[in-house]
Amino acid sequence: MKNLKGTMLVCAVLMMPLLTGLASSLNTNEKIQYASSPSGAQLMAEDDIVITISKAPGLLGFNLEVTNQGAVEITDVLYTMRTKAAITGTGIFINELVQNGTIETIQADETIIIPFRPISQETKSPFGLGNLYMDVELEVDAVTIRTQQRSLLFFFLILGYRDTYMDISPATAYEKYLNEDFDLIIDVVGLDIYQIGHLPGAVNYVWADGTLQDMISSLDVDGTYLVYCHTDPPSTASAQALVDAGITNTYRLEGNYAAWISAGYPVET
Repeated sequence: MKNLKGTMLVCAVLMMPLLTGLASSLNTNEKIQYASSPSGAQLMAEDDIVITISKAPGLLGFNLEVTNQGAVEITDVLYTMRTKAAITGTGIFINELVQNGTIETIQADETIIIPFRPISQETKSPFGLGNLYMDVELEVDAVTIRTQQRSLLFFFLILGYRDTYMDISPATAYEKYLNEDFDLIIDVVGLDIYQIGHLPGAVNYVWADGTLQDMISSLDVDGTYLVYCHTDPPSTASAQALVDAGITNTYRLEGNYAAWISAGYPVET
């Protein structure tokens, strides 16, 4: 096993130039998603703060760049970075990692760079191919600004970024449901299971038979959607399909229907 891992590591090192070229062809700057319209005393416009996720040197991590594009300094910016990996191969690279802190001051036209090196949190077998999901949330006064990205992982290397959905807990989803934040809740499970029980008001656009794919074009790209199923593969694929269609305000219920039930939240039949 040690020899196998050593061989895999050598292969990864030898492929570094090729992977670096691949990564350089992928986008590193992504658009920003605002969870709420800025109305705090320090923010004068929606684009006062810009979040950028960029690859770190050597593709071994990434940097969170927070830029103040406003005319005045901004203070006490709370940030939370949540990373979650899904890896195929010999083991899990990262189960889940949450890092947070406070940026005390950002001057006008200043960019603060916060490094994230998730490979330092690796478990026993950080080998394989998969996805690293990154959720960034900033809070200034009562304003929340966030973005979510997905990166390709290969061995120890982090390659490129693309927009992805935001995983949210049942508690957060329930709060948003009560506040009527969702334009639509989408259950992508088969009809026979949907009829047994589903989230209140959820529509049934089945992923497996192509119904969801057919319905995406009818959805408002500016709407806010919650997607879930009874297992991860259909819900993650469905949520990503919405994002790929330009619907960036897409959320996926973490833990799916079972987690909602376990939390004791209401369902319909």
